[in-house]
Amino acid sequence: MSWLKKLFGKTDSSAAHRAQAPASDPSTPAPSTAATAAAPATGAAEASAAVVRAGAPRIAVVTGSTRPGRNNRQVAEWLVARATQRGDASFELVDIADFSLPLLDEAYPAAYGNYAGEHTKAWAAKIAEFDGYVFVTPEYNHSTAPALANALSFLNAEWANKAAGIVGYGSAMGARAVEHLRGVLSELQVAHVQKTGMFSLFSDFEDFSVFKPTDLQAASVDPMLDQLVSWSAAFAQVRAGELEGAAV
Repeated sequence: MSWLKKLFGKTDSSAAHRAQAPASDPSTPAPSTAATAAAPATGAAEASAAVVRAGAPRIAVVTGSTRPGRNNRQVAEWLVARATQRGDASFELVDIADFSLPLLDEAYPAAYGNYAGEHTKAWAAKIAEFDGYVFVTPEYNHSTAPALANALSFLNAEWANKAAGIVGYGSAMGARAVEHLRGVLSELQVAHVQKTGMFSLFSDFEDFSVFKPTDLQAASVDPMLDQLVSWSAAFAQVRAGELEGAAV
């Protein structure tokens, strides 16, 4: 069986992900999403979240796919669990699937900020809470996922003068998705850091559906987070106008 058949012949990657847990009494409730996120997929000993200092940047880990059977949320949950051990910023999972965004349906360009849809207003309010973002993108047709591109296009000012990191995955580690996403973020005035988290469908997913990153690729997210935290703090000063006097 080819890897494509193995990938698209699967039914629900979240079910496969849950299959890693030891067998339990059928009457026992399934673990909550929060509990799943607390256990990194690397198999390392569970570590508690670090205490975050007051005033630290708030960073959203944004999913990039909404399709049934997606691998995307597994990667995002793993990243939140790893990042919260740092202590230099707070990290929150923001799943675009929770906002039920249709294909872009706003009459006015997002730059006007004249949002009509309640779904758009809810999305805008959530995104405005953060100082920075990590976008977790699969690669579709040598580009980023359509659901993520659509979600980005709904808003404008909420993204501007903030920082972002990117985590990509796919048959080519999501490299082409990452590069296309950088162009979109530049237009939205999002400062995307140079370092990138990258994962392969062949070596970082069991049966192309259960996220089990190698130690090497798991470590790829750390330099990205280092840059993102410092840039997110710096751009908070930009938005506050604290650096205007330094302009020459």
